[in-house]
Amino acid sequence: MANSDIDFSGNDLQYSACVEFCSVTGLLIEEGDIGLAQFYLEDSGWNVNIAIQKYRQAQSDAHLIEEPDSVPDPAAKRPKTSDASSAPNPAGAPSASAGAPSTGAPSAGAPSASGRKPASTKSTSTSKSSSGTPSQQKFRLITWNIDGLDSMEHTLQERTMAVCDAVKLYVPDVVYLQEVIPLSCGLISSSLPDYKLIVGGQQDYFTAVLLKKTTVQHLSDDIEPFPGTVMQRKIQTVQVKCAGADLTLMCSHLESTKDFATERVKQLKIAFEHMKTAAVHNAVIFGGDLNLRDPEVVKAGGLPSGVSDIWQLSGAPPDAKFTWDTSQNDNLRLPFKVKCRFDRLYLRQAYGSGPKVVPERFSLIGKKRLPGCRRFPSDHWGIVCDFKVEEEETK
Repeated sequence: MANSDIDFSGNDLQYSACVEFCSVTGLLIEEGDIGLAQFYLEDSGWNVNIAIQKYRQAQSDAHLIEEPDSVPDPAAKRPKTSDASSAPNPAGAPSASAGAPSTGAPSAGAPSASGRKPASTKSTSTSKSSSGTPSQQKFRLITWNIDGLDSMEHTLQERTMAVCDAVKLYVPDVVYLQEVIPLSCGLISSSLPDYKLIVGGQQDYFTAVLLKKTTVQHLSDDIEPFPGTVMQRKIQTVQVKCAGADLTLMCSHLESTKDFATERVKQLKIAFEHMKTAAVHNAVIFGGDLNLRDPEVVKAGGLPSGVSDIWQLSGAPPDAKFTWDTSQNDNLRLPFKVKCRFDRLYLRQAYGSGPKVVPERFSLIGKKRLPGCRRFPSDHWGIVCDFKVEEEETK
């Protein structure tokens, strides 16, 4: 399977469908496009014709000529010590009108700012019973460290635009971003008018959350710096309604490098505590570039009761395990090869009765080199996860 790390478990028909999809659409299996082919085919019940129609419609709606494959994440980031909250607002940082953190006022989902209809691969959908009553809805979430700190060869604009193009193709309802900088923030805001951009800072680098205006109702947001951080790390929390469920979205970038493992474990404990104490009627999704090694989760006391690792909950797909893989991704030009599961997502269900959020698919994106710089969008792969929201049956 030429340079593809996707495991089809001996299913020749599925692999043949991916090959046919790539052949018709002009995608290249050896360039990492087979993952995108698989994504659209799974979304279409492995009907090649329907998958091709959806892909071409998505390209048309996004005004794309080529499919952009996405972003990876950094293993060893440079510690930052300056205080972002005390620095003046730099030129180019997003204002409130451009999607800066809101004050918590309710904000209903607005129509598309671009005036375009959404791509046909709608991420939020509703299935209906024979009586016409909605029984199940879906939403899609992407998390990605877009490596805004890497200014090597002045590739930031091309790499950031590749991330934006991936968002247009995958049409997620929610996006968690890490290592956003003011410059990339401006590119994202102007390139994705269908999304509300909520930033977790305005200086140096920070997290950001994107909400699709037509499918997600933004209620409030909050930023909490970790008390012991020396790298400006925080928890960015956003309260929303999406796909018929109340959601608490928690995006973070935990302390980097093995030298800061002790502080990272403390930060993970704080995040888990926030998950446990979130509103009882909300499902909670926490994630981002957590820089975690498995023993550190054990040191934090393990997963709290009711909290699940979404990768494990999705069947632990081996081709979607390592999000930082220097054996495949050479953006950082490191002299060693290592594979790490730094980027993670965790889920806590709403307590008691009410809708249940169930992951349906977990995969990686961003494995295609960009045509200009011949680098990947990031040193991390991105994660795309589909969820269904199941209404609890009334007895």
